[in-house]
Amino acid sequence: MISLSKILVGVDLSHDDRLISEDLSVQCEQAVQKGIKIARASGGELTFFTALDISEQAMHMIQLESGEQKCKIEIDAERVLGMLADRAREAGVETVNIVVGFGPSADTLIREVVKNDHSLVVIGRKSRSTFVQYLFGRTAVKLLRKCPVPVYVAKPDPTRPVESVLAADDFSETGEDVLNVAVQVARMFDLRLHVVHVVESGDDYKLAGSGITLEDLNKLHDEQIESAEAKQADRLSQTDFRTIETGTMVHVEKGAAEVVIADKLREHEVDLLVIGTVGRSGLSAMFLGNTAERLLNELDCSLLAVKPRNFECNIKP
Repeated sequence: MISLSKILVGVDLSHDDRLISEDLSVQCEQAVQKGIKIARASGGELTFFTALDISEQAMHMIQLESGEQKCKIEIDAERVLGMLADRAREAGVETVNIVVGFGPSADTLIREVVKNDHSLVVIGRKSRSTFVQYLFGRTAVKLLRKCPVPVYVAKPDPTRPVESVLAADDFSETGEDVLNVAVQVARMFDLRLHVVHVVESGDDYKLAGSGITLEDLNKLHDEQIESAEAKQADRLSQTDFRTIETGTMVHVEKGAAEVVIADKLREHEVDLLVIGTVGRSGLSAMFLGNTAERLLNELDCSLLAVKPRNFECNIKP
């Protein structure tokens, strides 16, 4: 079972024209708050991490010129992270660490994950992004593709309380992990759980054109839904969902996965979507993406993305 007990929060300390700022952006503040809540609820270890997009060689040169072991930029970063660590301890988190890395944010963060075996990454996201920004990759999208552990992308909406979570189960091995993580989160924060399985409707057009009657097509549709409902109930029974006091709703529908999931998120005003994702790179990732990535740009809720068990991270510590 996936553990949520060693949490790494990615903190962007840049603000306006300052490389290091105590004034966090709204999205970064949300990530900090989510990380503290998860660590407190799970009794886990919390690490605040920031990446300074300066090479270690450049930092070394600055140190030589200043005559200090650490330059002012690194000291300032540690000071601000230390303030966040104090907040977490005051909130009841017992074990809190701070780490300052050097290099591009996504890759540097992943190296820290691999090096110290973190089990969950929490980051913030902007409300929307342009297609150009999406095409050439944001930190969130890079982490969805490359990070070997679940990634919680917190939406910056401090006025909206988190009351429900939706698990998208595609009946794969990853879908099983998605269910377990969603149940953990629902129990941890007393949330209502929604479980969605989508029976893909891609073959319906082929069947309709083969001469099958509408009656037989509807019968086949009903059989597919009934079979999927039984399977979903069985998969859910393997979790601790019965201990969720706020209740669980199961939705099995036919259609396109992104469309059905987006509809359920809006219909039930879901605050957190838990979904499986895969790693992609190159042109296929830029133009094709996957369900999690395509939804990310349209979501009005936070996202918790779970990697396949056999996922291989190509970034080394």
